[in-house]
Amino acid sequence: MAIYSGKDGTLEVDDSAVGKVRSWSLTGTVDTLDVTNLGDEARFYVPGLKAATGSASLIYHDDNTEIQDVLDDCITTGTPGEARIKLGWGDKELEFDAYITSAVITCSVGEVMSADISFTMSGDYETVTL
Repeated sequence: MAIYSGKDGTLEVDDSAVGKVRSWSLTGTVDTLDVTNLGDEARFYVPGLKAATGSASLIYHDDNTEIQDVLDDCITTGTPGEARIKLGWGDKELEFDAYITSAVITCSVGEVMSADISFTMSGDYETVTL
């Protein structure tokens, strides 16, 4: 049985490994649709559409062009950039198309400069290996 830690995590944007990743997270959801009929004694639901949103904290440095491209789309142009996102850990991965919806650059005394991004999946998962 494999046990994974943060050092096993990877992030790729458009098939390019993003330099130093501090953390990433993904939240998957499924809508529930109310199919209750008049006269029912309780509510009934069926599954609806699935969606996912996520975020990543990246260690910012000048020679990482992948981070610069993402930040340029979000901050300079104000237009969310569509990208192929691949989240990995060990031999597991999730891959999907997403819009990078926000980017934040953080600079704090005594800490390494970071760039945090948020993304929203567009369409369905391309690869799911859990």
